[in-house]
Amino acid sequence: MHKLSARAFRDDDGTWTIEIPELTSTSPSGATIVATGSATTFRGVSKAARDLASAWLDVEPAEVEVAVAVDAPDNIVQMIRESDRAEEEGNRARARGAQLRREAVQALREQGYPLEAAASVLGVSFQRVQKLAG
Repeated sequence: MHKLSARAFRDDDGTWTIEIPELTSTSPSGATIVATGSATTFRGVSKAARDLASAWLDVEPAEVEVAVAVDAPDNIVQMIRESDRAEEEGNRARARGAQLRREAVQALREQGYPLEAAASVLGVSFQRVQKLAG
């Protein structure tokens, strides 16, 4: 079984170009030629990559496994990275908020507030304060 990696990117006309950097040959001028194919739809990318690799290696398609990574425009990749960072920051903020609520309940309890009063101060249900109080 031949295991390869490919990259696919969308062309301006809506078709997909597939490159398998592991499969190369040298042109008469000495330039490196990378195995390149195409697919008319994204659904056809995996099959086209497998067919390209099998033709290049002169083996049956069943003998080839190609993992395809999809390239996207840099501005969209940056947007995704920013969204991941924002989500991580939000998760940290939520965790910090939960910790502060638990500390507030504990501080109120230490000052003699009953759970019902602590619930009123925090604006949550009695059951929620019970959970926060542990």
